[in-house]
Amino acid sequence: MALLDRVRARTGSDLSDTELQAMIDGITAELDARFGPAGATVQTFGDLENPEDPALTTLRLIRPLDVGQAVTIREERPGNAGTAALVTTLQAADYRVLHGGRTLQRLTGGPNGQRYWAPFVSVTYTPIGEAAARDEAVIKLVQLDLTYRPGLKSERAGDYQFTLADNPIDEREAIMNQLAQRRGLVMA
Repeated sequence: MALLDRVRARTGSDLSDTELQAMIDGITAELDARFGPAGATVQTFGDLENPEDPALTTLRLIRPLDVGQAVTIREERPGNAGTAALVTTLQAADYRVLHGGRTLQRLTGGPNGQRYWAPFVSVTYTPIGEAAARDEAVIKLVQLDLTYRPGLKSERAGDYQFTLADNPIDEREAIMNQLAQRRGLVMA
């Protein structure tokens, strides 16, 4: 189901598709500006003080990788060479994914088999649940924007009562912080 359809189903809004899509695009642009674009992320490993010493057999990722998405691992020997000739792009048989996507183990039996990781390693991957978490944040932010009515704190009609948050900015920040925590960011 497209994000626009999910927003319409969850909000019950009678706004046109064009207007809802504009809201979604605005919120997505705000999230991209604040957290970077959704999708693949790059994590690097290496000891800059000792660029020729490979000592790791496993690498620990900050966020678990989605094995259903593309993974690119590049090794550089030595870690400070910076030339394309010394960079090796690994194949899937060169490493193993362990611990639910959090750990990468270097294998000796692959086409580029080695006992240890190179002194400098770059892993490009998509974390598990990245797109789903971003979509959920967009939906919640659209809901918040649609329910915010400046000057109205509550309304009541018979048995029906509706109370708005005192400060929608705080609620908006709480939604953003949930997304930041998933990404491993610390907001000060």
